[in-house]
Amino acid sequence: MALNFDEFQKVVETAQQADAVKADLKRTLKKVTSALSNLQAALGEMETVLSDEYVSTPRERKPRQPRVPKEGAEPGAAPKKPGRPKKTA
Repeated sequence: MALNFDEFQKVVETAQQADAVKADLKRTLKKVTSALSNLQAALGEMETVLSDEYVSTPRERKPRQPRVPKEGAEPGAAPKKPGRPKKTA
């Protein structure tokens, strides 16, 4: 019985292609699974928000703090504005 290396090479190439397709399918399945779990979590949150017992809590904002003047700046001088300085010709 003679060995046909061309057929053997085709079988090996087909197996390599099948492994590549299998890896792509696994990667895609992981993405779909994570997307479905995220969707499930979002639906659960939406169900909670739309329930009759849900009461939203208002956010409390922190009071604004005045800027601390930099060292070496004159006490009565206006604060430095951001941006490019004006041309003085």
